[in-house]
Amino acid sequence: MRRSLLSAMAILCAISYSFAQSVAPSTVNTAGGTYDNPGSYYRFEWSFGDMLLIYSFSTPDSAFTVTQGVLQPCTEKVAGAGSSSFESGDYSLFPNPTTGKFELNFFIRESGKMYLRLVDATGKVLDRRSYNYNGCCSIEQFDLTNHPPGLYYVIAELQNDKKRYSGFKVMKLGK
Repeated sequence: MRRSLLSAMAILCAISYSFAQSVAPSTVNTAGGTYDNPGSYYRFEWSFGDMLLIYSFSTPDSAFTVTQGVLQPCTEKVAGAGSSSFESGDYSLFPNPTTGKFELNFFIRESGKMYLRLVDATGKVLDRRSYNYNGCCSIEQFDLTNHPPGLYYVIAELQNDKKRYSGFKVMKLGK
């Protein structure tokens, strides 16, 4: 009986150990929420996690660093993974619909030259931008306040050895 109990415990420990490690970072939140009003330019997200301490561990050669107690952007995907178009986790566009101001945030783990065009429903270019994207996290702010209500599009293209592109639809509401 005792031997079978020890064997069962050993098997359970082995199974739980094999599933205990994860590639994606995570934290256990006890509370949190969001505020997202399309009539407002601002969006807020908050969470209260299980850690009040922020501490980093590094290997002696500094090849790897593990940080505990902080939510970090751009860590949920492996660098270089992806398709030719942007995926839902690669960007955030808000508020949408908007009454005027909105922003497009990128979280892509590749570097290259970023080209952006803001166009109306007829294809008329209202704004054109380009910059060197450094591999993670950029915020581009746009303003449609002086334009009529309707559909607008932000066409984004990241040129590197893969060339990624997408169009993002933005709805402007009347005042």
